Amino acid sequence: MANTRSQTVDALKGMAILIVMVGHVLTWNHMEDGYLYDGIKVIQMPLFIMISGYLCGIGRRAQSVTQYGKILKKRGIAYLVPFFFWIILLHPLDPLSNIIDTLFCLDKGLWFLMTLFLLNVMIYTAQLAEAMAARYKRQVFWLVYLGLTGFVVLQTLLGWEFLSPGLTRLYLPFYLAGYLSGEHREVCAKIGETWKALACVLAAGGLLYLVIVCDLLDVGSLMLLGRQILASFLGCYVVIYLVALWRDGKGKRFLAWLGGYTLEIYVLHFHFATLLNQGKAYTLYSLEGLLFALASFVVMSGITAAIIVVTKKIPLLDFLLYGKLCQKKEIGG
Repeated sequence: MANTRSQTVDALKGMAILIVMVGHVLTWNHMEDGYLYDGIKVIQMPLFIMISGYLCGIGRRAQSVTQYGKILKKRGIAYLVPFFFWIILLHPLDPLSNIIDTLFCLDKGLWFLMTLFLLNVMIYTAQLAEAMAARYKRQVFWLVYLGLTGFVVLQTLLGWEFLSPGLTRLYLPFYLAGYLSGEHREVCAKIGETWKALACVLAAGGLLYLVIVCDLLDVGSLMLLGRQILASFLGCYVVIYLVALWRDGKGKRFLAWLGGYTLEIYVLHFHFATLLNQGKAYTLYSLEGLLFALASFVVMSGITAAIIVVTKKIPLLDFLLYGKLCQKKEIGG
């Protein structure tokens, strides 16, 4: 990734949200296949999580209790306000019951926001412990972080459902990988372009093989889950490398601009993925199916964009729907 919060990072966010949107058009219209959709599924959310980890790695560290509180307050507003408000908005007659149900099964709501918040809490808590340690600071960081990781794993083993620890466990490797690449971005930048290109070719080949030969959505055993995680890492690297390789221009600038609205798009778009579907079953690999998927994507995107334009003009809605306190600052990325 880029050395700073650059156009490449925002373009990666834009690419990630486009992948998510395509995936939702397919899945909400029951057009999943064993190839294209599998590839999308294993890349879309791991890529988002990895980018978030990277931004954390290059961002301000929690050096004191005061900073720790300010950082988590900011993250809490950005992630938890829209997480809870959308539950209330979609279930106005019985919001409390639905909030409780969602907290025990995050898949019922905008799980990505709560899971990302928990991943942030783990990293910043470890940072705070490192800053407060008198000696062996780095060892203290890893001791606290691995301890929190162990607690999440224990929750899943004991069958605890509160805050869906299985989701935190699943996406933790991607967040940590992004975080470490951000922390050590100078080291990553020193790797030769030839090696990076070779790694991209091998990763693309490995992902293609796994998509063709395996059912990557089957995670019924630890080995199958590991296979899916491997495919996710391979796919994420390919996307990251290709977007970083992409020269600055109109296309990349558009992706970077889109990347400034990922949260807004994420919480809105899927509500409109099936507007054109009249109950007919479509096959993806047919002219009719492809045209339907394209039309659905265009309609979904247009409505999403229109709602964003209107709601961003109303500060209260900008705050409640998207967790944004300062419109101009957030739009600029």
